[in-house]
Amino acid sequence: MKINSFLIILILLFISIKNSNGEPEKKFKLITLLAAHVQDLGFNNMVNRGHVEVSKAMKLEDSQAIVVVGYNDTIRILAPLVAVGDVDLVICSSQDHAQACRELATKYKGSSIKTQFLVRGSGEATSNLITYSYNYANANYISGYFAGLYTKTNKIGFLSPGAIDNNNDSFVYAFWYGAKRANPDISFYYYNIGNYLNPDKTVAATKDLLDMGCDMVADTLNDFSTGNTLIANNRKTAMGTSGFPQRDVYGEDVIYSYNYNWFKLFYPVAQSVYSGNTNNTNWYADFNLNETISFFGLSFSFTVPNETLTKFYEELDYLKRTPRLSHPYFCNDLMYEYAKKNHLTMSTNDSTHCLANSQFTRINAPFPGMTWLGNYEITLTEVYQSRPIQIAISSISSFFIVTVLVMMGLVVRFRKNPSIRSASPIFLNFILFGALIIYVGIIIWSSSINSASCNAQFWLVTLGFTTLIGSLVVKNVRIWLIFDNPELKLVKITNLQLVPWVGVCLVINIILMSILTSVGDLREVNAQGIDSLGKYEFMRICKMNSSGASTLYTILAYFAALLLIGVFVSWKIRIVDILEFNESKAIANTLYAISFCLFVIVPLMISPQDKQSEKIILCIAGLFIVTAAVLIIFVPKFYRVYIFGSGGTSDMFYKKKKQSPVATARAESTSKGSSGGGAGSGGATGGSGVKTNKRGNLVSGDFSDDTESSLSEPNKPVKVVAGAVLAEFTDDTISDLDNIDQPIEIITENGQDSNNNNNNEENKDNNIENNKISEEIKENLKNEENNDGDN
Repeated sequence: MKINSFLIILILLFISIKNSNGEPEKKFKLITLLAAHVQDLGFNNMVNRGHVEVSKAMKLEDSQAIVVVGYNDTIRILAPLVAVGDVDLVICSSQDHAQACRELATKYKGSSIKTQFLVRGSGEATSNLITYSYNYANANYISGYFAGLYTKTNKIGFLSPGAIDNNNDSFVYAFWYGAKRANPDISFYYYNIGNYLNPDKTVAATKDLLDMGCDMVADTLNDFSTGNTLIANNRKTAMGTSGFPQRDVYGEDVIYSYNYNWFKLFYPVAQSVYSGNTNNTNWYADFNLNETISFFGLSFSFTVPNETLTKFYEELDYLKRTPRLSHPYFCNDLMYEYAKKNHLTMSTNDSTHCLANSQFTRINAPFPGMTWLGNYEITLTEVYQSRPIQIAISSISSFFIVTVLVMMGLVVRFRKNPSIRSASPIFLNFILFGALIIYVGIIIWSSSINSASCNAQFWLVTLGFTTLIGSLVVKNVRIWLIFDNPELKLVKITNLQLVPWVGVCLVINIILMSILTSVGDLREVNAQGIDSLGKYEFMRICKMNSSGASTLYTILAYFAALLLIGVFVSWKIRIVDILEFNESKAIANTLYAISFCLFVIVPLMISPQDKQSEKIILCIAGLFIVTAAVLIIFVPKFYRVYIFGSGGTSDMFYKKKKQSPVATARAESTSKGSSGGGAGSGGATGGSGVKTNKRGNLVSGDFSDDTESSLSEPNKPVKVVAGAVLAEFTDDTISDLDNIDQPIEIITENGQDSNNNNNNEENKDNNIENNKISEEIKENLKNEENNDGDN
């Protein structure tokens, strides 16, 4: 007994030592290529499940499932892995991978690389290439048969990728024929989606089929988007036709589903490769009377009537017992005429009305009774800008248009009033007309977009700003040229001389805008992916190319130059003490308003903005800038008209106020240098009828809209007090001295003749003469203020 036990122990020990010192277990590396991620709950999920089950059954430590899409991706990822030489089997599950895998198999055939490729499709097997296929037509036929039995509305819908991967719509036909064979009264409608995986199109197309009255909708796609849409719409007729056991996930919401069992195909192939077999054959998967090797699994809801199940299984048994090439979708009364019409080849025995095996996947055109709805395209939804904001901007702009028109009328009505005449009515109306154009442009900018409005808004706004700013600048250049004239030289500047300069500004604008329009390709486009739009939403926007953008920047630089000139002119005329002409404050305030807007707008525009927000900011900024400019320039003028009446006098510009230190110093200097009132007492104190400027100098003049000249009487010498500004503004010219031919006698502020200094008697005479001049100025002002000149 002890001997027997000892012998058994020795035998077990020997076996253990033999196994431990023997050849190590052969390693096996498996790679499976997927066309999409496993989350699709469809074809790729089931392929990955087959890969996992094979790895578990064979206890593989080195197996990978890799997602690759298309030929290039397959070559790029797979070729380096195969080149290492340690990959035993590559499963190319999709037809997207087929060409690349076949090329690699051909490349390494007969080489030291022992990798074998399991490739989907047909063709001759080689020592390192195995092909496989499965009867997808049979799965679709029997699914259609069930739909025909179960439909209540007799309307059935279907979705397919369409004519891709050389499949065309042959499987749609198989589904339809199964439904037609079960229920001849059905109506059948189908869309092409464009590829196997496009959930957005699938959902939208399914909704369209439901709206058409279809209660059964199936597909040949890789996911369950169709079924999910039916479930979301409270339909209890969802069908799982993607190869995934949908009922395992959705339960009774799915009325019927079939699933692939890839383990039953992959495992025997992997075992064959593992054993070193290179005598490869083609593999084919289908329903089988032997359930242990049947590729398809079926599942039904408990709500399916027994009568329906009975008819279904009867048809399925018929398919299992009938050779594949004699199945009803190959052989029927419709096939012969269809093949003849579409140039397909029938089998050798035409009397059977069976299509040749190689011709089945060429079926694409619909059979009589199939309604093809075309290639489905999702209808994009247009997103409009806020209607209330659009109405608000248009209403405000319209109000200011009316206001500007009223102002233009008032300028014409009160053109004789010094408040209006001194600012040149023609240029005031130019400024108002520019504002009017801008307001119209803003209305177009805020309205619906088309190519015409895209161009119109830029044209109107740029021309409006050029007219407004250009007129303001040119008008005040004249004031600068007149008063920046210390030598009292003759200066003649008429409106006819100034208006062309506004025209020059406009011509430059027109040239730049013409370039933008011609080369900028400024047009309306339907933009997607902006302003947080949905995937299938769009918004109309104006778009230009890079050349147009460069031109637009040039236009903005041009506007900046006009503004800088305006700043310069404003600074230069700040010294003009005749308030009728000193608009430096108004110009400065206008520029401050524009600058303020720019400081606010530029940071906002640089930061990421929605197109709608950008449009609103630009429109509001335009309204603010133009309205501020108009109000700053015109409100003081109309206010003076209102206070002093429609006639008005030049006195409206002068208010009693404390003299500036400079004026006080000059007045004191004048008093010390004179011997009794003289020009100092008569001028600086602003005696009756005589006005003084901030420097304490005499001011006299009549102010019209477009000209400036000195006071003088014909054929009489003109005596001018040094430091006094004498100007009469008429219709024809602007000059310091109208009668240049008359002798000019200059009298200094000290009352001394410039040709005879330090003569006290002459000083007294000059002071008396100075007072006489003041009286003349006073009388002339009264006469001119009562004169109703046309301009």
